[in-house]
Amino acid sequence: MASGVNSVREWWKVLSTDTTSIAEAIATTELCQIRGRVRPPQSDSALVSPLRNRECVAYAYRISKVVQDSGRSSIDSGTDHSSFIVSDGTADILVTPDEGSLSLSMTAERPTSKREITERTADERLDFEPSADTSDIGDLTVPIELSEGTISTGEKVTVLGKADPVPEKAATDADAVMTSERDYVAVMNDDPGTTALKKAARGGFLLIVGSLFNGFAVLVFTTAVSQIV
Repeated sequence: MASGVNSVREWWKVLSTDTTSIAEAIATTELCQIRGRVRPPQSDSALVSPLRNRECVAYAYRISKVVQDSGRSSIDSGTDHSSFIVSDGTADILVTPDEGSLSLSMTAERPTSKREITERTADERLDFEPSADTSDIGDLTVPIELSEGTISTGEKVTVLGKADPVPEKAATDADAVMTSERDYVAVMNDDPGTTALKKAARGGFLLIVGSLFNGFAVLVFTTAVSQIV
């Protein structure tokens, strides 16, 4: 239920916060929503996504078996991110997110052969072992799904957070920083409205599940107390 409440709060923050320029966000101490293009702080500090080989500042991937009537069975998943600069022409801001602040739009693909699966997953950043996990696939009657979301260099993103002064020791020419270590930060490469709907749906689902478990716990507790009394 606590996770559900947090998701609902995040939904409301995304929905109720207006988009401003970065210069306006720096001039206020309030929670702001900014939008701009991404670049790494240094030209050689970009990440490379493991499945689509894209230069980026954040990625998440998932490799799954798709089994009819039983959904998806996860084989491997992972995520990585780094600090990045967002610029909209009015100012630059250094964003330092954590894993929980990233909301990435995922793209799924289904390779058509074992060879393609092996080639696409032959990356040292992956723990996936194709020889072990595709040996029973045959002609891919049980397909493998490769899903990946990235924040690519040059891509436009939306960031929700509070702009703080740049620390004296920070090696950056940005005008301000947004960091999840100090304040709430949310990074979205999808439409904010779509992200808000996802958070609302997740929050509602978790609240329902949490309520059911709480009701069951109360029932067990009251039954145990009545037996003792």
